[in-house]
Amino acid sequence: MNRGHADLGIAAAIAVLACAAAVLHAPAAVMAILGAALFAAPGYLLCQLLPGPDRAGLERLAVAAGLALSVPVIGGLLLYAAGRRLDRPSWLLLLTAVTLAADLMVYLRRRHGRTMRPGEGERGRRIPARHAAAFAAAVVMACCAVGLARQGAAAQHYPGYTQLWADRTPGNAATVRLGVGNHEGRTMRFLLVYVVNGHRAASWHLVLADGQAWQRSQRAAAGHAVRAELFRLPDASRPYRYVALAAAPSS
Repeated sequence: MNRGHADLGIAAAIAVLACAAAVLHAPAAVMAILGAALFAAPGYLLCQLLPGPDRAGLERLAVAAGLALSVPVIGGLLLYAAGRRLDRPSWLLLLTAVTLAADLMVYLRRRHGRTMRPGEGERGRRIPARHAAAFAAAVVMACCAVGLARQGAAAQHYPGYTQLWADRTPGNAATVRLGVGNHEGRTMRFLLVYVVNGHRAASWHLVLADGQAWQRSQRAAAGHAVRAELFRLPDASRPYRYVALAAAPSS
């Protein structure tokens, strides 16, 4: 590859090295450098494919940055639609495929001399093709970003949970406060067992709606250890939550 295509060789090498580093479990610092380079490579290559005259340095940088951001946004939507997980292998495959495909297209274009002459396509008062392409890319990127954000927010599912707490009343070690809070997202049935010094002292069957809490105070001698065991019915064989309090010193 001659000097005129050195940038294409570098872009292809970045893609290959990033894949090799992922397979070989390279250090995080190496992966970060290669990942940043692989993220930027598609934007640079796609910028070379846009029609129109050569761009000034700042304009070229802005267009390349916009295209680099659009690749993971649009690609992420396509991966999500295809049912693939948005994990490291998927992103690596996406960026590598786009980089190598764009690299080949730029090489073929340069080889056949398919470049536009300065001023071509800008006659009269028409919008320059490069400006229209940059604006269209920005619009597509913004729309896809909003769509991806909405899809991600709608797909978030957080597991429910149940709270169980037990503590001794301040200033009165002989009183234990018990509490259960249901945040499972639906009505739940529980069995709460109160154990004092290894012996079952009391129990309660609870039916709590989502967001509902139950509290109760129980007597226990200061020198006794207590334990609260919560079972999520119909499973009464093993505790779903438990809290143990050591024996408080007698006054």
